[in-house]
Amino acid sequence: MRIGEKIKNRRREIKMTQSDLSEGICTQAMISRIEKRKVRPSRELMEKLAERLEVSLHYFYGEDSIESRYSKTTQLSKLVRQHLERREYDTVSYLIDSNEELIQQAIGEDGLFFEWVKGLLFDYRDGDNDKALNHLIRLEKEMKNGELRLEVIDSIGNQYLKKEEYDIAEKYYHKGFDMFSEWMNHEKKAKLMLNYSICLAQQDKYGECLSIVFQGLDLVVEQKTLFLLGDFLYYKGFCLEKLEQKEDALSAYKQAWTIFDIQQNEKFTVSMQLTIDRLGKELIK
Repeated sequence: MRIGEKIKNRRREIKMTQSDLSEGICTQAMISRIEKRKVRPSRELMEKLAERLEVSLHYFYGEDSIESRYSKTTQLSKLVRQHLERREYDTVSYLIDSNEELIQQAIGEDGLFFEWVKGLLFDYRDGDNDKALNHLIRLEKEMKNGELRLEVIDSIGNQYLKKEEYDIAEKYYHKGFDMFSEWMNHEKKAKLMLNYSICLAQQDKYGECLSIVFQGLDLVVEQKTLFLLGDFLYYKGFCLEKLEQKEDALSAYKQAWTIFDIQQNEKFTVSMQLTIDRLGKELIK
């Protein structure tokens, strides 16, 4: 049985429409084309569809397929991602070093993923910003458009932001922003947009920063997630305050405080409260 037929059968088995399956992953038209065998989906897309359909990749490809043999690499990359999200770079470094043989056999998207992680470790583990930049820039040139390339571009921007070379960082963030597609993961897009906003704010480009912030807010609100919502609200308040719209800024700061409080982020709630108190006193004067 072909992949498209298996997707259709499983979708119907769990009473899921094409629209339900595609939501937040790709277009409904793409699902239709896959099921009609008009296009062969990438493994990255298949991983997302398998997760939505609550089956493993083995369900579609079989235990002895090449795709199935990639499962160990895929599991490792997911584990590495989890620790990257928590900025646990020592653990990431251990995982990379202890799975060197497996990583050397990785090809395609998996191979590029581990090369990206290697570039991050040059900076966050070794403290070599220039080596990280050279590695990431070279890697980005080898990649096709997609979510991973978006992350690499974001990482390059972050490296230049760290070096306070804001004009170059801005060019990379803008490049990533122009790559956005509806099928891309909203969290990856939100991260780039937040970093883009920070870069613009650092250059006193408050109007441009607000434009990106509002788009970031629209994105996370549309997804009904708190992910980076507090951060976007903070930069909304920051830019409004710099533009002398202090009452609106105070409102945004209070909203940010609420989000950070819900997330039990004590560090940010304390910082936000100090900002709110300061601005509140200024408005009374």
